[in-house]
Amino acid sequence: MAKILTDEEMGQIIYDATRDNSGIVDCADAYEYFLEDLGNLICNHFGGDRGSVGKPGFDLGWTVSFNVNENVPADGGVFKDYDQGITWKDGEETQE
Repeated sequence: MAKILTDEEMGQIIYDATRDNSGIVDCADAYEYFLEDLGNLICNHFGGDRGSVGKPGFDLGWTVSFNVNENVPADGGVFKDYDQGITWKDGEETQE
């Protein structure tokens, strides 16, 4: 029989998987692929183009780069509150 998960339970799995000490994803290569898939999911639903996955360094931890595209809302959409040094407005990227 299938298990049925709520939207909040699925969100909790993602949250738990992205915690350093969770142990859900057991190696760096698997985690890199997980982040690629997660980045693609974000882009598929909120616009943008997923770039590369960055391994931990410079106190940032794991990162995923995103580039603006025509599917990102004019105000920057879900990306607007992150990486405040880069602004996406009306499909254009500016660096502050």
